[in-house]
Amino acid sequence: MSDKQREAAGASSAPESTSPAQVEAALLVTAAPEGEGDSAIAEVCARARRFAEQHGIHLQEVSVEALLDNGAGCRDRAAHWVVIGDDTVMLKVIDAAEAHEAGLGLIPVGRPTRCQSFYDLPTDRDEALALAFRMPESGLDVLRCNGELVQGQAAVGDVPFLDRRGHAVVHAQDRLWRRWAIVAQLFWTALRRIFQITPSPVRLHLSREDNPRRCAVTGIVLLENDVENVAGRLVGEGLSARDGRLTALLVAPTSIVRYLGFLLATVFTRKSNGRLPGALSYLKTQHLVIESDRELEYRIDGTRRRAKRIEVTVHPQGLRLNAGPRFDGMDGPDEEGKDTLKLGNLPENEARLALIRHRLPLFTHALEDDFKDLFLLLKDSARIGPDYFTLSILSALIGTLGLLLDSAAVIIGAMVLAPLMAPIICVSMAALRRDVQLLKPALVAIGAGVGLSMAVAALIAILIPMRMVNPEIEARLEPSLLDLAVAVFSGVAGAYAYARESVMKSLPGVAIAVALVPPLAVIGIGIGWWDTRIMMGASLLFATNLVGIALAGAVTFMVLGYGPVRSSKHGLIYPALAVVVVAIPLALSFMRMHVVWQAENSLRDQAFVLPSGPVRLEATQVRFINGTLHVRADVYADQWDGPETLRDLRGHVAEAVGRPVHLDVTPRFRY
Repeated sequence: MSDKQREAAGASSAPESTSPAQVEAALLVTAAPEGEGDSAIAEVCARARRFAEQHGIHLQEVSVEALLDNGAGCRDRAAHWVVIGDDTVMLKVIDAAEAHEAGLGLIPVGRPTRCQSFYDLPTDRDEALALAFRMPESGLDVLRCNGELVQGQAAVGDVPFLDRRGHAVVHAQDRLWRRWAIVAQLFWTALRRIFQITPSPVRLHLSREDNPRRCAVTGIVLLENDVENVAGRLVGEGLSARDGRLTALLVAPTSIVRYLGFLLATVFTRKSNGRLPGALSYLKTQHLVIESDRELEYRIDGTRRRAKRIEVTVHPQGLRLNAGPRFDGMDGPDEEGKDTLKLGNLPENEARLALIRHRLPLFTHALEDDFKDLFLLLKDSARIGPDYFTLSILSALIGTLGLLLDSAAVIIGAMVLAPLMAPIICVSMAALRRDVQLLKPALVAIGAGVGLSMAVAALIAILIPMRMVNPEIEARLEPSLLDLAVAVFSGVAGAYAYARESVMKSLPGVAIAVALVPPLAVIGIGIGWWDTRIMMGASLLFATNLVGIALAGAVTFMVLGYGPVRSSKHGLIYPALAVVVVAIPLALSFMRMHVVWQAENSLRDQAFVLPSGPVRLEATQVRFINGTLHVRADVYADQWDGPETLRDLRGHVAEAVGRPVHLDVTPRFRY
């Protein structure tokens, strides 16, 4: 630096040791010759001249047109160019600066420009001037897509909210109501065209692989400097504009459900946790070619293009540009030059590609290997053998004794031991696939388990002389729609656990939730006591569990892709009809339950004024039998006149509950 420059730097408020070095000479590039340009450009040019004079910078001026006509000559005049103008001007000069290896400083004019965002340029004019005339730092990578410069990002195909539209999502993250408004808008837009999304079969040629990768994608995002959006946040901290690699996010959902999950992830992702959503894959490489048999639509910084072959190249640190502080800590080139490939979610299997070639299915279809593993697991689990008989007998013994002892803990132990869940889930798969070979052994296993459990329970009920309907038995005599809901959710959990080995350990919890053995034990107790009410009530509960699990399991397997929706719906007809038949008495039972609940609420700690004096009901119990409410309660009264008081009380109770009642009371007196 010359003495004159040091004196100019010393005149500034910052000490010399902390002030950045300025260039000795620069070429000022403007959008039009002086006197003919915009007033804002003229004002900035004037400030640039004063800045250069204050810092001893030899400044020459040239128009954009002259620079583009003779870039080499301009490079000979000054190795550093300072550009004043809008995005269009800067894009042209950046192209020329890379070609002629000139250093570059950018001063955006007017409204905030994309260059200002891409290169993290300051909005303060003085700071922008100081940065533009600074000695160039290390270079930035130059990304080109079919030869065109990519400043921010390029997008191929359908990449909702991963392109520049994602800026709105990022900016809305700090306000809950704005985030939910964007979610609503996002899904409304997606649902209107969700069934029109068609994956594009493409061939990906990577720099270090000889053979192309054949896959199907709905979109690809190529990132360069535009990282302040959802795509940048999904990738995380590994992005760098100085590593000599291009970064690509590949959107490749295997179903509409997975596509919707990807959309949801893009909205709510604030910071990368190292894991990509199931529909995304990620790669960093030096060179990428995307080929397709049909034309692909792609956008370079928002400008639309079409081509069958898209070649993406990187010129490592090919641009010497004074960028903002965001670029200071970025990683440089990897010495080993390794590519980063996270393509586990990319559909490359030929069978998978055949399933999504024309359009996305509603649910992800399982492949042949998935079918094979699950079928073997279900067949083994539902096989009748010594273990199956042993567990059936033990669970029935423990469950029956637990019911007679009125012990919930013992009954839970019987639920865990019961082996009936596996053959019922096997029936779900057989019904979905209409597989008779899978259905027959499963039904035989269910029949054997049911018969054995009821026989053991009936034998115990005959041998033990006690005959008392305790609360644990009573609780299983009047199932309702709530019990059907429990069975349905248990069927979903059971099918999901069998389809996902990672959650197989949750099966004991599923067995406890669905409670298959206790109703069978109650049926056996009813047979041993020859009590029709007990047998009918518990049989309805078991039938509820059976059909609820079977239908829910079949639907869950369909959702997980083990059966196409069109062909599977025929296999769901019989389980659905069974559920409808069972739901009729369950609905009636639920209505009775609601009537009892209303009556108990109306009579809880209720006081009535009778001719004989005030009376109060306590410890009220209500049952609904043959259309009549049976009310049992303790009656506290100062005076009791026998049948006349009871008749008056019955009338008041019937009026309170709004229906006829049968009254069974125990008079109690207080003094």
